[in-house]
Amino acid sequence: MKNSGFWIKLCVFNFFIVSVIGVMMRYGMAFSLRGICHTFMQESHSHFAFYGWVSAAIYIFVTRYLSEHINKIKIRKYEILMIFNQLGSYGMLFSFLYGGYFWLSIVFSSVVLFTGFAYFIFLMMDTKISSEPEVIWLKVGAFFAVFSSIGIFGLAYFSGKKDEYDVLFKASTYFYLHYQYNGFFMFSCIGLFLTVLKKYKICIPGKLNRNIFYLLFTACLFGYGLSVLWIPMEDICRAFFCFISILQVLGIMKLLIWSKKTNVFRNQDFIKKILLSVSGLAFFSKCILQTLSAVPALGTIVFSNVNIVIAYLHLVLLMGVSLFLIWIIVELYTVKISKMLQKSIILMISGIVLNEIILVLAGALSAFYIPFPYASFVLLFASVLIMLSIASFLKELTPAS
Repeated sequence: MKNSGFWIKLCVFNFFIVSVIGVMMRYGMAFSLRGICHTFMQESHSHFAFYGWVSAAIYIFVTRYLSEHINKIKIRKYEILMIFNQLGSYGMLFSFLYGGYFWLSIVFSSVVLFTGFAYFIFLMMDTKISSEPEVIWLKVGAFFAVFSSIGIFGLAYFSGKKDEYDVLFKASTYFYLHYQYNGFFMFSCIGLFLTVLKKYKICIPGKLNRNIFYLLFTACLFGYGLSVLWIPMEDICRAFFCFISILQVLGIMKLLIWSKKTNVFRNQDFIKKILLSVSGLAFFSKCILQTLSAVPALGTIVFSNVNIVIAYLHLVLLMGVSLFLIWIIVELYTVKISKMLQKSIILMISGIVLNEIILVLAGALSAFYIPFPYASFVLLFASVLIMLSIASFLKELTPAS
């Protein structure tokens, strides 16, 4: 893939834009920001993060992998998909910022949605005879991206009748988020992780790969129930979803234990070790937290606490997925590891971790009706750190000589 450098820089630039909107939102909460609706900013922020940053990066890394390991593949069609994804992402960025959900933002949302459908179809066609262990993860990740769209259609249908179908509207939101976070993002990241291991001539044993895959696939498919435990249900259903969450923990533990036994971690330099460690910790913590949410007393606190929910979403998207994608960039694209680049990454990790700590602390204190008056200011500070670190990382993102 000859122009991968351009696409990578564009994705990191999009990550920077996501952080800028995040700073605007935090500033509005700490002080005031006239003329811009907070809800519109939130919708623009989340949609552009999903498609302009994370999905776009996954498309690039998967396309690069296909170009190097699948014979006679036409890369041009994937590049066209990436162009449409960017057009739709920037369309959503501005249209959601302008007016939230209305006809124009829905049009651009449809563009990125059908781009995901095309990506899944192309990937299935181009890898149908491949037996490489990472391929099943990439294909099923793409499947979950398509599957999550059921939630989007639910949102579109129930949005006009939000008062009448509030529970179904909320359930549709969680359906989309679950199969994006725990399906598309997580499975794609595992598949990409296995592609990186090829650089070190490390290949996961077929039986172990299948065992981990079946555990995590089952957990993801049925794990949607863990996202709707706020709906009244029978104890036997809660017990089943608790069992499903345990399968997820077992699957991720098997993957982490095997990874630790390989030389991949020992072969990393200091900055790559930090990125991989924090990202791995985030994914493992996500699985543990989902298991704990099955406990009724804890689940009640979690699902009724906005800060806790936001902390969980940022744990996965920022600490887990985003730092993993930064690791992929540094690992695969022969980036020159300058001192300034290292400082940028350390600053980025620090800002993300601080953001997570304050969100969790604010959520925990509010559960006991204890005020945290300076939370909004510290969160603004953390978001500014993240924004500046991404800008510095982008500036230092140059190929090694």
